[in-house]
Amino acid sequence: MANNPRLLLTDLVRFETELEFVQALANPDYVRFLVQNRYLQDEAFLGYLKYLLYWKEPQYAKFIVFPHCLFFLDKLNQPKFRQELQRDENLIEMIKHQQYFHWLYHHQP
Repeated sequence: MANNPRLLLTDLVRFETELEFVQALANPDYVRFLVQNRYLQDEAFLGYLKYLLYWKEPQYAKFIVFPHCLFFLDKLNQPKFRQELQRDENLIEMIKHQQYFHWLYHHQP
């Protein structure tokens, strides 16, 4: 049964879908979308975010292209951070600017 091509394809699609979703969390505008559409108040969605923490394990993290997504995955699993995002509309903009400056100056000597 482990060599079932349909099962392998399903596993691959799930892997790629979850990888794409986790990496989308590196985009502050996507995080803003989640806040505005009340996903961070949905218990099922919060359970999914908790489930996705396995991406921090080295055998999965090696596939991550945008490591900021793991930071946001961690933060979105913290109730206090979620509350701050919902309370302060400017927080996402501040995060967005900080991320930009990190990328701009990170590799300079």
